[in-house]
Amino acid sequence: MAISLVVGHFAIPFTLLLSQDLKKRPSLLAKVAMFIIFMRLVDLIWLVVPEFRQGGFLIHWMDIAVPVGLIGIWLFLFARNLRSRALLPLNDPYYKEAFAHEAH
Repeated sequence: MAISLVVGHFAIPFTLLLSQDLKKRPSLLAKVAMFIIFMRLVDLIWLVVPEFRQGGFLIHWMDIAVPVGLIGIWLFLFARNLRSRALLPLNDPYYKEAFAHEAH
């Protein structure tokens, strides 16, 4: 388990993020970020769970439900706060000029 955490939590993301092509593609970059978050969750479970349970490494349904619930609460609060703020700078003097350029 320790070797898989070192490889999955550091070696794989490190080598993947060396590629400039991957960093220019948001969908692939998001997948790498989700993998890193998943490996962090596995790391935290590995550190905490054996102390509370007898009989080895067991995953309880609450080990999945709590992070999913917290992510859901965070996304709800983020979306609610996002509605109350402008996504674009409305009083920016260079607003129209910024959107006049084509993206390459």
